[in-house]
Amino acid sequence: MRSDLARLIAGALAAMIVVAVAVAAVALWADRRDRVRHESDAATGGVGARAIPIMTANGCSGCHTIPGVPGAQGQVGPRLDASLAGRVIIGGVLANNPENLIRWIRGAREVNPHTAMPSTRITEQQARDIAAYLYALK
Repeated sequence: MRSDLARLIAGALAAMIVVAVAVAAVALWADRRDRVRHESDAATGGVGARAIPIMTANGCSGCHTIPGVPGAQGQVGPRLDASLAGRVIIGGVLANNPENLIRWIRGAREVNPHTAMPSTRITEQQARDIAAYLYALK
């Protein structure tokens, strides 16, 4: 009888430890995600939380695969995912930094006339919002 009770208590303690570790892991992940979003917003002057409807309305998903953007499974342009933050060059010609990404989003053909990416009618602020979203994917 006592061994059954001891096993029950040990099992309950093990379950509580697993739950506590899972809660801590989720809290750490959420903290990192929020910190990265804040840093991306600050670096670009944008608000990444506003980017998804902008990208959807401007057809970005037709050419690019973009995590978190419904229907963004395009195969023509490069994947716009966590690898973007590690790329050295944007569009084959610009150093990867927030101002250049914003410039590229707004007027890719003004930067590189041979690119397949069209120049957009995206405003400066909308481009900043998109850049913030993309950099936060890291």
